[in-house]
Amino acid sequence: MKKQFTIFCLFVLTATTIFSCKKDDSSLKARIIGKWTVNKIEVSGNTNTALNGTFNYTINDYMDFKSNDDDQVELSLNNQRTIGTYTGSLGNDFTMSFPEGISYCTTSVITTNQLQFTAKIDKTNIVKIYYLSR
Repeated sequence: MKKQFTIFCLFVLTATTIFSCKKDDSSLKARIIGKWTVNKIEVSGNTNTALNGTFNYTINDYMDFKSNDDDQVELSLNNQRTIGTYTGSLGNDFTMSFPEGISYCTTSVITTNQLQFTAKIDKTNIVKIYYLSR
C-alpha cells in the first residue's frame, strides 16, 4: 500500500510539474522573437528629402529579434548589419535602440507570418514603417 501511495504521489508531482511550465506565447515580445524578412520600409520626416520614401528590400534583408538575455535585435539591410536592443512594454508598443537613436514603436499588424510596426525616432521627426514577413 505504501509503495502504491508513493508511486501515485510521484505521478501527481510529475504531472503538476509538466503542466505548470507554460510557454509565454501571448505577449508581444514572445510573438516578435525570431528572424523576419524586411520587405520594405517607408521613411518620412527627414530634412534631407532624398532619404524619405519607400525602400524595397530582398529576401536577404532581415530583422532578427533575439531571445537572449540582452534582448538584442539585428538589422541587416543591403549587407550592412546593425546590432541594437529592444524592450517590450504593455500592449502593442516596444522600443528599439540603434546607433541612430531610440525608436518608439507601435505594432499595427502581427500574425505568425506578418509584422508591421511604426517607429518614431526620439528627438527627430523621422518616422519609419516596417513591413516584415516570415
